[in-house]
Amino acid sequence: MESYRIMKLFVVAAIFFCCLTALFARTEPAGATSLQDGATLYGQKCSICHGKDGKGTPAWKAKGQPDFTDPKYQGSVSDQQILASIRDGKGKFMPGFKGKLTDEQISSLVAQVRAFGKRK
Repeated sequence: MESYRIMKLFVVAAIFFCCLTALFARTEPAGATSLQDGATLYGQKCSICHGKDGKGTPAWKAKGQPDFTDPKYQGSVSDQQILASIRDGKGKFMPGFKGKLTDEQISSLVAQVRAFGKRK
């Protein structure tokens, strides 16, 4: 009987420590987006066409690509419009990322595009 109690205590302790480890492994709340995540994603998915600095590239600018650092651009589009362009694509050159990125990742990219407008 005593060995059964010790075994039961051991199992409960093991479950507790597994759960505790999982709780401490979460560094951000679920669904939270950060600008750093947006910057990382932008570097991976967007910078090849839009440039690391958000100003665009000469070849793509000639095809209508916006300069994310331009106050006129920043004032002319809503967050929802930027989100739709990222999610659904725009024109024949901008691919959509629906199904390739989560809603949270797309929102972090919107924040990154807005951050380009705040840089001096």
